[in-house]
Amino acid sequence: MKQTQQKIMCPDCGAEIKSENELAVGDILECQECGTEVELLSLDPVKYQTLVEEK
Repeated sequence: MKQTQQKIMCPDCGAEIKSENELAVGDILECQECGTEVELLSLDPVKYQTLVEEK
């Protein structure tokens, strides 16, 4: 696993989503500002998608 150099930006509010741990494909990260969750799909290049919670 390697630390990514690219920023992960929240698709809802535009804030940077930060992680204190090394990132790995499949990680789920939560925006500290609005709570939106994204799943990391690729590290090089960084790709991610919004997780939609079914209600």
